[in-house]
Amino acid sequence: MEDRIDAGQGRLATSELVYRIRALIRDRELQPGERLGSERALAQSLGISRSDLRMALAVLEASHEVIRKIGRAGGIVVSDGRLERNINTVESLPTIARRQGMRVSSKVLQAVIAPASPSDIRLLKLPGEHPMVYDITRLRYIEDQPLSLERSHLPAYLFPMFLTRDLTTPFYTMFERDYDVRPYSVDETLESVVGDAQENELLEIEPETPLMRIHRIAFTAEGTPFERAIDVYVADRMRFTMHHSGYVRLSATHGSAK
Repeated sequence: MEDRIDAGQGRLATSELVYRIRALIRDRELQPGERLGSERALAQSLGISRSDLRMALAVLEASHEVIRKIGRAGGIVVSDGRLERNINTVESLPTIARRQGMRVSSKVLQAVIAPASPSDIRLLKLPGEHPMVYDITRLRYIEDQPLSLERSHLPAYLFPMFLTRDLTTPFYTMFERDYDVRPYSVDETLESVVGDAQENELLEIEPETPLMRIHRIAFTAEGTPFERAIDVYVADRMRFTMHHSGYVRLSATHGSAK
């Protein structure tokens, strides 16, 4: 049976547990994305009830220090409040965020059909004499805080009547479900930039705040390009990763030092 404690003692106990969990993270040198353990195992190691642990975890979640994930691979995961995204991923941003216990939402700023530019025609390999594209700009939020601006150019011939759909939902979900266009691979270029006055205002950041800009071309398994996009992220709200296996040749120069 758990001991009864009054409200003042309960608050003190929670603050002490928060301190102990922070010390555990620090002592183990756990990095964002690493598991602290399951709720059951952590409660046992601290010698406390799971209900007391949940109160402390709620405090740490509110300050974005941990995330509680459910499922077989779930548990308590160390966080620094940043959304982690792999380079060259074919997953939608809401899917990535949901897996990390976060929520991404979208606001449509512009959605028009327009003549394709010369670079659209070249990079999207658009057929016909006067091809058209959908030009869509969305503001993405992470937990109601501005995260990124996303401008997408989509070939109109691949996605008829696309502008009549709910453009706040993940595009890749609609591509597969409604048009049988399945994302297979992407080419992305990442660069560090500062925003212009409009970008700073929309993202609610100060001038000269670092941003990360991604230029993306997405392809089907048949090699058909179906999306050209430029995403601008607030740098301190994101973490970009790259997972690669195998040998990468860093230089094509012969006779390099061994």
